[in-house]
Amino acid sequence: MAEYILRSPFSLEKLRYHARIGTIIYRSRMHPVLKRNFEVFSATDCLAALTAHIPNAGEDLVRYYGWYSNVNRGKRRKAQGAGEAPDTIEEFTEVSASAAKRAWARLITQVSEVDPLICPRCTGPMRLIACIEQPEVIEEILTHLGVWTAHAHSPPAGVPVAISPATGLIAA
Repeated sequence: MAEYILRSPFSLEKLRYHARIGTIIYRSRMHPVLKRNFEVFSATDCLAALTAHIPNAGEDLVRYYGWYSNVNRGKRRKAQGAGEAPDTIEEFTEVSASAAKRAWARLITQVSEVDPLICPRCTGPMRLIACIEQPEVIEEILTHLGVWTAHAHSPPAGVPVAISPATGLIAA
């Protein structure tokens, strides 16, 4: 019966039926509260536990999160009713360079809910000056700003190591 459920709550390899005593033993990982790795069921109790995982008629087995969740769909529907432009994810069949330049900030805003073209200090508009992709140049700029951290090496063997909870730095 467990094989016919979409995601079986029981592993069939862990079920053992003992006909002599009429019980079913289910072995699993160690339960932290019960301090054992098995559960003993009568045949009827096992069926009751198994059928508790079968959904009622009309009940969905699929859960939606993020963009497709009921909360987000409701917010979008309410925004459309208020006359605001709907938030949609656009699919580009033909992407030109200028369209991609205009779309990246809008897409980042939809995903992270933070506009990357608004200055976090003064909340004024920012504009893209350059796109730096060379790792050496990125490291040089971040080192100059004091943001780049050097690659940490393992301490010598036998030296006690402590990690400061406040700063997260390693002290030998």
